[in-house]
Amino acid sequence: MRVVLLILAFAAIVAYELPGIIRRKERGELALFIALVVLAFTLSLLQTIGVPVPNPAKGIEFLTRMIFPNDLRSDL
Repeated sequence: MRVVLLILAFAAIVAYELPGIIRRKERGELALFIALVVLAFTLSLLQTIGVPVPNPAKGIEFLTRMIFPNDLRSDL
């Protein structure tokens, strides 16, 4: 039941947003919108069916430390 509600919610969001993006012929925004909706739907679906989803903050911290190794204090 929760999966059906999730699908309906995402379908409503896409039905509301997509026609305007297509009408304005914004290809870059369309690609970004689709990518974000797919990512958000996937994460939401995994949480809904009970799959443990890793904390994205750890991945962001790892990437930030790779890019700026000396700019971040380890005690933060």
